Amino acid sequence: MEVKKIVTGLLFLNLICVVYLLLNVETVKGIARSVISGTDGVFSGFTTVYAQEANPYREVVNGKIEVFIPVDKVLQLPELPNGCEITSLTSVLNFYGYDVSKLDMADNYLPKQPFKTVNNVLYGPDPNKAYAGNPRQWSGFFSYAPPIVTAAQTYIDKVGAQLEPIDLSGSSRDEIMMELEEGNPVVVWVTLDLSKKKVNYSWNIHETNATFNAPTNLHAVVLNGYVGNKVHVMDPLQGQITYDADAFFASYEDLGSHAMTVK
Repeated sequence: MEVKKIVTGLLFLNLICVVYLLLNVETVKGIARSVISGTDGVFSGFTTVYAQEANPYREVVNGKIEVFIPVDKVLQLPELPNGCEITSLTSVLNFYGYDVSKLDMADNYLPKQPFKTVNNVLYGPDPNKAYAGNPRQWSGFFSYAPPIVTAAQTYIDKVGAQLEPIDLSGSSRDEIMMELEEGNPVVVWVTLDLSKKKVNYSWNIHETNATFNAPTNLHAVVLNGYVGNKVHVMDPLQGQITYDADAFFASYEDLGSHAMTVK
């Protein structure tokens, strides 16, 4: 009889544990994790344990969250000296399993518009509409997110991929971090060394004749994770590196908060 009572008690305790676990499941954008709190009652003395269920790129160790999305390392040099944006997009597309090269993307999918000098006035494109120049050339400049979204959409339409490119420009730090939580790498525009932007070059926009003041230390990278106060970045000039998160997002905001993703 005593053995039966002990077994019954253990079964009841296990049932309490299961119910407690079910009531303490956190879901963040489809990422489920179970939390066992060791503060009181039958859980007294237990340490915190996390059971990862949904996102293979997200780990929780000793209460610290780390997200790392293993995008391919794709370097822009030597062929694309000013092709950081399209190279970063290529890395993201490769991550999703599409075997496209940076040169194919630059030559056949990226909207480009050349510079032209008229009466000693330099004319070029609106970087929100086309890449300024040619990324294969040292005289090429850059584009912001919309032409990269267009390049992605054109490629996706051609291959029939079940993906959607999204312009995230203007997104907050938290909104971009949530993309990582969902498993989506993000192409982010920052400066080469995360210093203040340098604006010492300009041209007139072809269609409007308005003056565009161009940042000359602009760079685009793939943000593919974070841990603590660091962010993981695939830099098309350096490969996989980490940056201080505050410095990274300060540079992102200083340049005007340009970003895009594919998901």
